Amino acid sequence: MFDAITEGIKGWLVARFASAIKHTTRAEDRGLAIRWLSESRAVVASDLNAVDKFKKLNALVNSRTAIVAIAKSVSEAVSNYRSSDLPLPMKIALPATLAAIPLVGGQAAGVAAFGSALGVPVLLLIFLGAAGITSIIEAVVTNPQARPHIAEIIDAIIQDERLRRTSAQMKAAMKDQPMDPTRFAVPPEELALRAYLLNMDPFQFERHTMSFFDAAGFEAWATRKSNDFGVDGFAIHPEGPMIVQCKRNASENKVGRPTIQQFKGVIEEQNAFRGYVVTTSNFTEEATESAQLSDKLILVDIDSLVRWHAEAPTFL
Repeated sequence: MFDAITEGIKGWLVARFASAIKHTTRAEDRGLAIRWLSESRAVVASDLNAVDKFKKLNALVNSRTAIVAIAKSVSEAVSNYRSSDLPLPMKIALPATLAAIPLVGGQAAGVAAFGSALGVPVLLLIFLGAAGITSIIEAVVTNPQARPHIAEIIDAIIQDERLRRTSAQMKAAMKDQPMDPTRFAVPPEELALRAYLLNMDPFQFERHTMSFFDAAGFEAWATRKSNDFGVDGFAIHPEGPMIVQCKRNASENKVGRPTIQQFKGVIEEQNAFRGYVVTTSNFTEEATESAQLSDKLILVDIDSLVRWHAEAPTFL
């Protein structure tokens, strides 16, 4: 029961941070906030002692006016927790739960001992831990208003623990000319839909494809610049990165075995959770046989892609 209450309090705090960031007036300030969270996560996950963590986190809070404003907003929300939408058991438990945060400078870090408004979010970040800070970032980046600063968002994402085994070259490819996932308006009738997909601009097709991952709740984006890995889109699953290759081929131009073999190699080398090859045509028999040898590779032919438009896909 206590664990459930603690997790509920953490979820509420994550929502308070995310709300404060989403309600900032300027889009660039949201980008700064994402960068702040990423840097704070690295501090929290470090081997520094509690005092040094507090000092570094406090310095990060005071680094920009926009971050100070967000920190004060969170502080006000926490200080007014009695009038919040928290369930009663969590309201009762919140002061004691926060008082259990590790000692900082010899003083208990409960609400009554925070000392200053800016000290509150610093100690809350320590309480939430790296996983909790990641949850804040994820809550913010699903907000369409954050999208104009997708480069900053990706900078934060690629520091995620889930990508620790991804190579520096792949991380560079993730950041190179990113594009927002965008669901373009398509004809409702199936034959017209097939023709529309086949004739889409290649970059629009990639963004359109990645919009299905975005709609499923994953951090997702396409990349305009070609890279040595043959990856056109990225999405971040709780278990690791998902990489996507888009083939806007004519119906008679099937995707062959060499393409699949090369992409399987990228999946394994980068320790990707899943790899998807999405095409407007089909796959040769040899390509299908090769794909079946890997439990990480998913082939999406034109029939499957059309179904995605009728029934939202899940990415397990």
